[in-house]
Amino acid sequence: MKVNFSWSEPTTNDTFDEYFQPDQLDREKYAQFLTSFLAQQGFDQNRDAEKQKRNYVLNLNAEWGAGKSYFLKRWALTLEEHYPVVYIDAWKQDYSDDPLMTVISSMIKQLRKQAGKDADKNVFKVSRKLVGLLKAAAPALARGLTTKYLGVDPLKIMEMADDKAIGESINSDGQSIDMGLAAQKMVEHLISEHDAKSKSIDSLKHNVEQWIEAVKSNDTTKSYPAFIFIDELDRCRPNYAVEMLEAIKHIFDIPGVVFVVATDTEQLQHAVKAIYGEGFDAKQYLGRFFNSRYTFKTPSYEKILGVHCDTYKLSKEHLTQKEIITFPDTLDQNDNDRTISLRNLTLVYEAFGLSTRQVIQITDRLIATIDNLNNVQGLNIIYLAFLLCLREKDSELYDKVCTYSFTDNIKFQNEQNSLNNHLSNEFLWKNKYLIIELHPNSIVETFMSTPTAGMSNQWKDGIYKCSLFDFITASHLVLKLSKSEVSRKLTEQYSNHARTKKPEIDFSNGQYWIMPTFHKLAPDTINVDYYKDLVELATNLDHIDA
Repeated sequence: MKVNFSWSEPTTNDTFDEYFQPDQLDREKYAQFLTSFLAQQGFDQNRDAEKQKRNYVLNLNAEWGAGKSYFLKRWALTLEEHYPVVYIDAWKQDYSDDPLMTVISSMIKQLRKQAGKDADKNVFKVSRKLVGLLKAAAPALARGLTTKYLGVDPLKIMEMADDKAIGESINSDGQSIDMGLAAQKMVEHLISEHDAKSKSIDSLKHNVEQWIEAVKSNDTTKSYPAFIFIDELDRCRPNYAVEMLEAIKHIFDIPGVVFVVATDTEQLQHAVKAIYGEGFDAKQYLGRFFNSRYTFKTPSYEKILGVHCDTYKLSKEHLTQKEIITFPDTLDQNDNDRTISLRNLTLVYEAFGLSTRQVIQITDRLIATIDNLNNVQGLNIIYLAFLLCLREKDSELYDKVCTYSFTDNIKFQNEQNSLNNHLSNEFLWKNKYLIIELHPNSIVETFMSTPTAGMSNQWKDGIYKCSLFDFITASHLVLKLSKSEVSRKLTEQYSNHARTKKPEIDFSNGQYWIMPTFHKLAPDTINVDYYKDLVELATNLDHIDA
């Protein structure tokens, strides 16, 4: 069945009572591909009659901040026109101790609505056998029933038995227990329970098939398979998450039903290890629950920031209202210049190899800092972002940067080297070039080789490239030295340039103008300590949306 996708426009809906922005992460194509794939896996008329409907479980894997929930909800809305669909936010319901009941109650509520049935219709009633299954699924039941039937806690039996032979008498709380009789009764009860549970599971599967058929009967344009979306499972309590997967695997393996379980799989592995221990092979264990895994490609930092952060607060218009002049200039607020501005910022993040979560968190700290400022001349956003990233990634190296000049020789990680070299070796600076608007002639019109002779400045006002590391180096130098020391260095630089008059000089390179431009903008009172204070204040702001 062909599904029409159009995610380029915003939408609101009754299902989630939520406003959805246009798709900014280019996810629509993934939904289209996965719909085609899963629809074929769940139902194919070209297969033999008894194999037309199949059960399938897909793990949709993406890290935090990659837009899993947006994708799953909007995908579910698109599919509702063509298939029976159930969406379950596992995290919102993990207050329950019974993930099986969570799935069943969500199926009943949502499929009944899609079938146009009232709550009292028999087709959506839960059978007595099903109630028995729910009780049997309680995590502590096996232990509780054994205690009831045998009069003793089975864990105490196992703890006390050690290497004793079955059949010996073991004292427990002053009682003598015949281990042979205990084992016989336990086996008899477990067999009885197993048979009852199997019948209950069969009853449940039949119920689910009836619910899906009711939806299809109400709307003949709908077809198999039914799509069941499980969201936010990696955020749940570890035992709840694992029990949910067990239920999907062993109870809901119903032909014609497709499950999509969205997780940050790495985080879910941590949840599994929290139950079974650090040495447990969580990756292999999770693999048995899924037929396949589909991993989202991580979106560009620029797209992530556009979705998660108030990037308009980095625009020239907003900063002008707050009387903040930045360096580099954020340019005008048209789409192209906004992209250039965000691109410069994300280059810093790329150099530090930040995760999506760290990118969002540091950008929020940067924006919170700007929100807290007014009437600032020459706020160096790139340098501030550099310090925020460094503080996040390596607090020891951050302290060195706040204390020393880049040319100082320091000891770091048992290695003696210049601070400049330590920074170069630790992070990914290669091929990172900022795009900056510069006005060289407003800095100096003529390079004087003597008090009476010189040459005109041939750099034109406009857009320049500058390597990120050179930008950071020049900015740090301006903030570490006094105004008079920087002025003396610049005078020497201009004089040397006038004397050499090198014709091969690259006039497109903006590196030459970072120090003089920032020096002209930055007030005498602003130095590295000023930026350190901003960083320390903002770093206390942490995301807890895990």
